[in-house]
Amino acid sequence: MADWFNNNLSDYIDKKEKVIVDVRKNDKFCRWSSITLSLFYSLFLTFFMMIFSIVISGFISNTGEPNFSVALTIGAIILICGYPLLVLLIYNSQLSARYVLTNHGIYGISGLIFKSTKFVAYNQITDVSIHKGPIQSLFGCGSVGVGTASGNVAGSVSGGNGSIYSVDELSIDSVNDFKKIREIIIKNRKK
Repeated sequence: MADWFNNNLSDYIDKKEKVIVDVRKNDKFCRWSSITLSLFYSLFLTFFMMIFSIVISGFISNTGEPNFSVALTIGAIILICGYPLLVLLIYNSQLSARYVLTNHGIYGISGLIFKSTKFVAYNQITDVSIHKGPIQSLFGCGSVGVGTASGNVAGSVSGGNGSIYSVDELSIDSVNDFKKIREIIIKNRKK
């Protein structure tokens, strides 16, 4: 469904590079997460729009008391119309994420309309890790984190702890063959 947004790889990678693996997020995971995220966002938006309409209707009415039926009607319209649109938007946004492993490095292509491309060369990679949460386990997928020496470092000094940890330079999120992808990255990093 989202393929028409970035189906031409020549827009993102050099023609001299050989594509080893071209992978997208797990479809079932994208469906589940788009449904739950859309429900959260639409309920959040509906709640605040209902509060806003109660306040506005109180100012507009002749008696000065808010009209709750107007607020409920506005809330129902927002929920009924907004929820399916949010599901489609979030689903397509997640499904449009694409990860391409070439003979030179890894490309992370994301964005539904405004594209963002991130490249990590194999010779820059210092750490390859696998992340798998309970929801990803349920759908049989996992994430591969790729760290570099020049990668982002985050830390916390609260409580005198002073812990510093690295943040992945590129994360290949919720893909089916995460173990195979990790092996390909490690093999090409050693070349």
